[in-house]
Amino acid sequence: MYRGLHFKIILIFVIFTVVLMSALSIVMLVGASNYYNDGFTSQMNSAFAQGSELRGELTASLADDDFYARQKEILRAYSTQLGIGRYRNFYIIDENGEVLDGSDTGAAENLEMTPNILSAMSGKTGSEKKLFSSYIDYAVPFEAHGKRCIIYVIDTQEEAREFSLMIIRLTAQTLLVVIVVAVVLAYFLSKAIASPIKKLTGVAQKISDGDYGENADVEASDEIGTLSDTINNMKNVIKDTIDQKTSEQRKFETLFVYLNDAVVVFDRHGEMLHVNRMARKMFGLPKPDEDDGTHSFSLAKMIKTLGIDYEGVSREYVEKKNAMFRDVIYGEKAYDITFAEFRYSEEKDNRGVMCVIHDNTGRYELDKSRREFVSDVSHELRTPLTAIKGALETIMEYPDLDPEIRKSFLDMAVEECDRMTRIVGDLLVLSRLDNKRTAWKVETFEVPAFLDHLRDVMSVDAKAHSHTLTCSYEPFMPKLTGDKEKLQQVLVNIVSNSIKYTDDGGHIDISATKSDGGLLVCVSDNGMGIPKDDLPRLFERFYRVEKARTSNAGGSGLGLAIAKEIIDAHGGYIRVESEVGKGTKMFVWMPFVTKVANTNIAETQY
Repeated sequence: MYRGLHFKIILIFVIFTVVLMSALSIVMLVGASNYYNDGFTSQMNSAFAQGSELRGELTASLADDDFYARQKEILRAYSTQLGIGRYRNFYIIDENGEVLDGSDTGAAENLEMTPNILSAMSGKTGSEKKLFSSYIDYAVPFEAHGKRCIIYVIDTQEEAREFSLMIIRLTAQTLLVVIVVAVVLAYFLSKAIASPIKKLTGVAQKISDGDYGENADVEASDEIGTLSDTINNMKNVIKDTIDQKTSEQRKFETLFVYLNDAVVVFDRHGEMLHVNRMARKMFGLPKPDEDDGTHSFSLAKMIKTLGIDYEGVSREYVEKKNAMFRDVIYGEKAYDITFAEFRYSEEKDNRGVMCVIHDNTGRYELDKSRREFVSDVSHELRTPLTAIKGALETIMEYPDLDPEIRKSFLDMAVEECDRMTRIVGDLLVLSRLDNKRTAWKVETFEVPAFLDHLRDVMSVDAKAHSHTLTCSYEPFMPKLTGDKEKLQQVLVNIVSNSIKYTDDGGHIDISATKSDGGLLVCVSDNGMGIPKDDLPRLFERFYRVEKARTSNAGGSGLGLAIAKEIIDAHGGYIRVESEVGKGTKMFVWMPFVTKVANTNIAETQY
């Protein structure tokens, strides 16, 4: 009750009325008091002014021996002018402060020595008004014929106090009437305000409870009417928004539940928030109607279950806000697993992780079969090709055919055998790299000597095509730890491509610099360049640029694929920049201490 709008409005009206009437009463009391005091002082100043009859007679009376008796008669004669009466008296005081006579001789004995009397004793008129005093007085000094006296008038202010009490009584009576009127007015005013607000509150409460059927129908053209219209608009907006959100949520739940990929959502603490049907089945989690809340499945536990490197997930996720792992073997299947940031509320810190687990067993098995096929075919082809080569070399010893023809055919056969042997060798290298069975001959070597050897090896081939081959590197280059032979193979392959695909008389440049804690080698040429559409597929196996470019150059399409696999195994990368007609730049970067520096795998024999 005491917190309601009715009570508050009534209380405000009552307090306002009391304060207003109290202030009015104080103003009236102060005004009456000032009027009475100012009237007293003005009356005394007029009566005892210089040149007035009363002052002249009182001064002349000092010639008599009993002057104070004469003065008493004079003052009684002027009592009306002086206002002498029940509450106001006069006294005649000598120069020593002794009362000689007065209108009330009984009170003369207890007469107080006031500041105005003391002022008159010093020869000045005492008319000072003292605040909050119970009396008001006036003292005038007289001196003539060698005699001195003081005429003293004092008013007890009883009349003023009676008048003040009358004002207070009238104010109190008026206040009671005004309070009653204020309460009545406040009641009707509060009812006029509170009733529509109460109705609006009821509608708002229903909206908060999810009931949007009732409108806030308040007919008013003031602020309350505007509030009513606003609530109705707000209700419609909320209803539409919730309907839309509910629809989207149902779509999401349907997709989430019946998605063929396993999906698990975790909060920022790594605790599970959502899990779909496939994920429950995959990890053996209980069904929603069977989950009693005691089963714990965290992000760390899931990563451990899948056998993924937890530190690798954390490092990649922090850097990219997502992480992906391919061909993760779990059970008898292979999965692609993606970790991505998931915002599950509008708060800044409430961002978790969504894990999507995609079954790619079919692709994995296909890739595995392809790798095995390449390995098997390579092994099967190597023996007969070696036999063909030996037979052809033997046939060359028989002089039955024309020597030139026989030699021409035999040279061609030998050349093709060598080419096929190289292809088989490349396939074997790729197979070893794919199956992590490559034996790395790790050593630490000087980069300048390594690059000088590369230049010397390739200079013969470059001169055969009238190319200019240059090699430059920074001084004081750190040593490199890795498989020197295979890294040499990578750069030989890249430089060979530059020589092949540059018209005779071109320029090939090999440069090396320190970059990001590793060695960056750039092989650039001014050859025919590579079309933009071919660049993304340049490192695919058996992929060759259009026939017009490679018809005369030959090649199996495995060189760059092998180079990329070797550099990837060393923890580096290969990047290419090229423009048709302007040349190509191949960038090879590797750390000075490569990843293969810690390998202990023994060399596999084939």
